[in-house]
Amino acid sequence: MGIGERPNLVYLIDFGLSKEFRDPNTHVHIPYNKDLGLTGTAIFTSINSHLGLELGRRDDLESLAYVLFYFLWGFLPWQGGEGQDMLEGKRSITTHNLFQELPVAFRALLEHCHLLSFDGKPDYDNFLVLFDNLLLREVCQSDMALDWDVAGGKIARQDHRKNGILKQKCRPSIKRREG
Repeated sequence: MGIGERPNLVYLIDFGLSKEFRDPNTHVHIPYNKDLGLTGTAIFTSINSHLGLELGRRDDLESLAYVLFYFLWGFLPWQGGEGQDMLEGKRSITTHNLFQELPVAFRALLEHCHLLSFDGKPDYDNFLVLFDNLLLREVCQSDMALDWDVAGGKIARQDHRKNGILKQKCRPSIKRREG
């Protein structure tokens, strides 16, 4: 969690299942493999993981999309299912009303993941812009009272528009790290 002048900045990172997607010497993309088994937490892992395929950048973004959907909805439509039911739930997510009602940025992210080839490079810059614009619209429409700002049932006495991430006319600052 952010501290000091940036208390509303949240840092998230998880390298638990990370691996290099390019050979460190040749910089060639790792080879495509099959029959690898499920990798990751089944409820959040990509369709390709359920199929036992080699995972890549597209799968990381697909998993991120599921985590974001979970944050928005509080559940996932395939939650509680197992094996084939969970896989079919992920394959059919775009037909759900919940999915159709999502902001365009969320739908575009998942659809982009499903269109990428194994070694395709995700359009990170496009999604930074889409989500930055979404955040700008949504944050400027709220008072930015975050859970950790609430003390004893009262919102902490802090003008978030001056002290938090909302400097420069509600323009949030999203920083990208190469890697």
